[in-house]
Amino acid sequence: MSSDFDFGEFLDESNQSELMILCLDLFGVLTKFQVDHTELEAAKIEVLNNELTKNFEGFRSAISHLSGGDKSSQINSMKHINLMVDTLVGDSKSTEKYMEIEKVVIEAVDGLIKRIDSNDDLSKLVQVYNFLPYKKEIAILLGRITDYELKEVETMENVKAALLKDDVEVQLAKILAEIADRSASGFISDNIADIFQQRGVDFHIAGLVTKESLENLSDEQLKNNVLLMLNFCEDIFTSNPEFLDSIQNDAHVLTSTSGVDKDTFDMLLLLKNERRGNIFDKYPVKVKEYRAFR
Repeated sequence: MSSDFDFGEFLDESNQSELMILCLDLFGVLTKFQVDHTELEAAKIEVLNNELTKNFEGFRSAISHLSGGDKSSQINSMKHINLMVDTLVGDSKSTEKYMEIEKVVIEAVDGLIKRIDSNDDLSKLVQVYNFLPYKKEIAILLGRITDYELKEVETMENVKAALLKDDVEVQLAKILAEIADRSASGFISDNIADIFQQRGVDFHIAGLVTKESLENLSDEQLKNNVLLMLNFCEDIFTSNPEFLDSIQNDAHVLTSTSGVDKDTFDMLLLLKNERRGNIFDKYPVKVKEYRAFR
């Protein structure tokens, strides 16, 4: 949120509805497998020129960097649009627009699945499923799968096949368990994984910890330093921009993944020596502190 946030302008629900409609139009353009660059630029400019957009620094930055040739910027913008649509208060006009774009999104899903060829393609689908309220569980499972940055063609094909089945959640859960099982030993040693599990960390989360994140950390630190799981909404980086600085100054980020609730993240942190868990009390986060190693 911008430091010069205009609350009067924001509280006008007609203004919120107008921005929501523009966001929905842009999301519809981004949903297509082959994004039309001309349509994208036109929809992007409309959002950036809206008066309310200037009040949301993170959102404005994401849309400003949106490019037709950059999948990462498209995925990031879709994530911010999903968050913005959930934040804004709509009216009959925005509801009508949502129903229109929802049809566009639903019609695009099968084509997006059949053209899956990379982890970015999967990440785009995560945002597409996040847009559809009744596909939340699929979005969460698929998001956790993308955390492993899939490169194996066979696994990618298995995910693609699972997404086209009626019991998609069951199939994705199986694939996620298989990937986690393979990755637990590939990412960190069994000894390190055992330390985390003895401290109470779920097997799935421990399997996401990479050797790079443990660089320069001793076993004693992993056993004795405060170990936390933070759960927070992604808009915290906009509403509390100093939050990221606090994490970087006071903790080692071991891994992060999508949370159970929509638009939330779980982040596993090992606090630096002498730091305590209460350093995050001033932020809108849920904190779980793990037990000491026994």
